Parts: sequence; structure tokens; C-alpha cells
Amino acid sequence: MTELTRKEEQILLAVHALKDEASLMTVRDWIHEYTGTDYAAGTVYAPLNRLFLRGYLESDLARDPAGGKAVRYYRVSRRGYEALAELERQRSAMWADFVNPVLGEEEI
Repeated sequence: MTELTRKEEQILLAVHALKDEASLMTVRDWIHEYTGTDYAAGTVYAPLNRLFLRGYLESDLARDPAGGKAVRYYRVSRRGYEALAELERQRSAMWADFVNPVLGEEEI
């Protein structure tokens, strides 16, 4: 599995959560909602496109029936779900014995 950046992980999780509504702008808004980070559209587009090109995402172009701009919608591919599962497994293993020395065990 290719290593994914934190932003790529966030994008995959956003696309999964948004289901049929996962476009560039909805992904950006979802990430802002959950992380508080307000990315410019271009800083989300580059890793979103990279994930698509590497096969972690699939996409369809939908034409606006009113004649507006076409919108590309994304969905997580099998490879993308395998990558997310591996990331979750790795993170769980690495965090398994963590106890914050400042907060103590019951605060985590």
C-alpha cells in the first residue's frame, strides 16, 4: 500500500461519508466541519485528483440539467477502502498503549 498523507486520508473519509454527494466543494466543506481547517479548493483538488489517478477513488461527471457547469462526483473504490482499513489497523496498533501523561488514563 502506498503511504497516504493525512489530507488524503481525510479526503477518503469525506468521500465515504458524503456518499453520492462527494464533489470537490462538499469534500472541502466536510473536512472543514470535522477539522476546522479551511482549505482552498485547489489544495483539496490536487490530492483528490491524485487519489483518483492512483485508483483509490472512482468518479463520474454529472451535467447540470439547468445548463450550468458539470460537477465531478467521487466514490471510494475497493482499493480506497482497503487503504482506509489498513490505516485504521496501523493507527489502532500504534495508539493501543498510549496514556497521556498529563491527562491520565481516564481523560482519553
